[in-house]
Amino acid sequence: MPEDLKKGKMSFSGILKEIVQRVDGAVSAMIIGADGMPVEEYASEKLIDLDDLSAEASAMIKDIGRAAETLGLGEAKEFSIISDKCGIITRKINMDYYLALVIKPDGNYGKGRFVLKTTIPKIEKEF
Repeated sequence: MPEDLKKGKMSFSGILKEIVQRVDGAVSAMIIGADGMPVEEYASEKLIDLDDLSAEASAMIKDIGRAAETLGLGEAKEFSIISDKCGIITRKINMDYYLALVIKPDGNYGKGRFVLKTTIPKIEKEF
């Protein structure tokens, strides 16, 4: 964990940058409101429009939540989309906010999932 984050001094932008730097092939990360509004983003490279991602994520979050409920799976905490252009891993921070990571097709998706999962407990108190 970065020393600044341990001390509670790192900004959301700094946290997102750290996430991207820790995952091979990751190019951007963002915090998205469940309403589709972007809260904060960091991009070392733009593979996709992050404003479009945040708007579309809202609809996906609702649809996936309903599907998980219908299937009796409980609460949906994470979902991924893998395409020819990139992969997007989205993980729930709380009922109102999500953390998303955009990774190149040959990136390390397992590490991306791990980094998101371990970052959430460190930032969720800020929401």
